[in-house]
Amino acid sequence: MPWWLWLSLGMVLLVTETRMTRDFTLFCVGASAILIGFMTALGLLQVWAQWLGFSVISASTLVWARDWLRVRALASGRHDHEFSNVLGEVAVPLDDLPAYGFGKAELRGTSWSAHNAAGVVILRGQRCRVMKVKGLTLWIFPE
Repeated sequence: MPWWLWLSLGMVLLVTETRMTRDFTLFCVGASAILIGFMTALGLLQVWAQWLGFSVISASTLVWARDWLRVRALASGRHDHEFSNVLGEVAVPLDDLPAYGFGKAELRGTSWSAHNAAGVVILRGQRCRVMKVKGLTLWIFPE
């Protein structure tokens, strides 16, 4: 594969990571593609070595660097969750939620997936506070 194609692939993956996922998976793969692109431009790799190197470097960075990068991004305070405005709001379960169980809850007139973060049963209609949002699931705790 030509060096410029590796660099283009890497840049597309990096841009996609910053615009969409933010979990550093595409970042690790994109950085690997850019590294292979530079090595190919210098004439260090044959075609079979490009693919082998890309596979090894991508897998290595995913295993060792992704979690470290994620922790660093969260620790820097730059991670602003798009649903942070619902933290502390009152949610009402639509069904009984067993301890640490999952179900549905209503918040601001909309039904959400909910996780009971308490070690006690939350009854239907009981007022709860949103303590965390993970994905599209509210983590609720009874008042």
